[in-house]
Amino acid sequence: MAGLDLIRLSKTIHYLLRHPAPTGLVADAEGWFVLDEVARVVGRTIRRPVALDDIDGATRCLIGGRMEIEEGRIRVVLGGPSERYGGPDLLFHAAPRGRLSVYEREGRVSAPTDAGIHLSRQESSAWRVAHRTFVDPVVLVIDAARARRDGVSFARARAGLYLASAIPLRHVLNLREGYSEQASAGGFVVDWSSGVPRVALIRVARRHGMTWEVAKGKLEYGEPPAVAAVREVREEMGVDVPVGQIRSLGSVRYGFYTREGTPRLKTIYLFLIELAEPFSAFKPLSEEGIEEVRWFALTEALAVLSHPSLRTTLGRLVTALDERADELGLPRTDVRVQGEEG
Repeated sequence: MAGLDLIRLSKTIHYLLRHPAPTGLVADAEGWFVLDEVARVVGRTIRRPVALDDIDGATRCLIGGRMEIEEGRIRVVLGGPSERYGGPDLLFHAAPRGRLSVYEREGRVSAPTDAGIHLSRQESSAWRVAHRTFVDPVVLVIDAARARRDGVSFARARAGLYLASAIPLRHVLNLREGYSEQASAGGFVVDWSSGVPRVALIRVARRHGMTWEVAKGKLEYGEPPAVAAVREVREEMGVDVPVGQIRSLGSVRYGFYTREGTPRLKTIYLFLIELAEPFSAFKPLSEEGIEEVRWFALTEALAVLSHPSLRTTLGRLVTALDERADELGLPRTDVRVQGEEG
């Protein structure tokens, strides 16, 4: 990806996908193009070799990017950021435990009236409603990201509240066999030695391709998240210099499935981890599929971060860096992240 202007590359890809006829690219009924074919056409257009990793980074670029990539395919997403990301990855539904038998019989979560299914963005809010409304309540964890891809529509009623007509039971994580929760911690490693922030990221081999991510891993029993985050940075990146300041960036939660198809609800505690001295002799932990560790300028890091769960915390990252710049007497980053939905 070195030497490629991600913003310009993103605009080129977007234009070619919107005007595919002269290029020979053909989309399927849902607007998806084959990623390998797009890479060849883009490379021919800009007269430079373009790898799939380049395409992935450019399409996820925050500035002007309105595309999505999935399982070797790519397509344009019409509309602005709210349409592109479609809302929260997880939603929570409060219900009486006795109604679960109805859901299981029907194979879906449905509303007893025409008002629709009420869903909350925050699990704590759903539990408050549950205890206030029902004697024996339960809160269902809805994998809204996959449900949307399956054609389920979630209408935003007001801040933090969504409505749906029906949700197939396969998208209710905590009603699926083998469901469990998993906690991890990780961090954005930062260096200020040049007077502007650089962010170190890891390049990881995933089932769907290569992604740029933060170092992170599971919490050990009784381990504080901040301690786990530093441990994972040291292990996965091979960092062997002292760590300076550590700031919490909150947490993100999302559903995923193991290779065996077992559902998990994952919470990742994220931190801004500042190194106490300059460092570049990274030693990636190859046993974990980490192929490279690299320093990025902040705008580059924001552009190449691939994992959807991380994108929801980028605004907090920029805010924390600006606060730290004020403390150090350095200029602010002057970077703005496009609308994270509230």
